[in-house]
Amino acid sequence: MKANKMLVAVDESEGAKCALDMAAALAEPNPEAQLDLVYVVPIPLLDEAQTESFREVLDMMIADGKEIITDMKDSLGESIADRTDTLLLTGVNPATEILKLIEQGDYDLVVMGNRGLSGFKEYMGSVSLKVLNGSTIPVFVVK
Repeated sequence: MKANKMLVAVDESEGAKCALDMAAALAEPNPEAQLDLVYVVPIPLLDEAQTESFREVLDMMIADGKEIITDMKDSLGESIADRTDTLLLTGVNPATEILKLIEQGDYDLVVMGNRGLSGFKEYMGSVSLKVLNGSTIPVFVVK
């Protein structure tokens, strides 16, 4: 299988760093390979009044997300970074947002770590498991 367009889900976790390394290794020998790094800023379900008071916190979370995804891209070698785009999404459920992106994009492969940062995910189920079960394309979960 030749993966010309890969979606790499990232956060600040060690698993995401391993996934990025794996995606870069897969892309390195293929000059046509392109990486799209996606970071999803998780936002809680809020009513309008709560959203207004949460706006400042959300703006900080989005700024942090931009920094994370930029740092991840910058960590790639120049030959791979030139073929890498970054996507910052917001959503209540990161797995759902990633699955929507898979359906919209023309991806050959999704690469992601097996564990994110949030202990809350243990309760709700992991993002990687939800993406693995819901994806219409191959998902490479890196440990």
